[in-house]
Amino acid sequence: MPTVIPDLDAPIVPGVSCAGISIGCEIKALLTVPEPVLRPVQKYEFHQFQSVKVWSVSGVIVQIGALEGYRGLLDGKIGIGTTIAEVEDWGVCTVTEGEYDELIAAGKPGWSFETEQWNGNHKIDMNRDSRITAIFVHRIAG
Repeated sequence: MPTVIPDLDAPIVPGVSCAGISIGCEIKALLTVPEPVLRPVQKYEFHQFQSVKVWSVSGVIVQIGALEGYRGLLDGKIGIGTTIAEVEDWGVCTVTEGEYDELIAAGKPGWSFETEQWNGNHKIDMNRDSRITAIFVHRIAG
């Protein structure tokens, strides 16, 4: 099995891949990369490689996160540093809070994101200029 090294310029594909790593692949393809950080988080195993986080369950990758330093983009437009307003304009959608306080673009499944800390009011419409600090790719439910 070839070793996968996270590609910080790879496109972000909702529900499919990030950093050149695919949802549903075996985590062992990544574990030969030097010094992964591994710690159990509930039922998940968590690994970090440079600006990429990977969650696995029973050896299978279930979520991939892109953090500061990641240069790849979703649809060539959305990446680390993009604002909530830019996500809404790109997706012609509304950004809402998900079940775990993550932000999601309504009608655009397979990914979610977090932003820098909001100022004052904790309502999305009052923080549309907040910039993305992390993007998460996960399998599309269904």
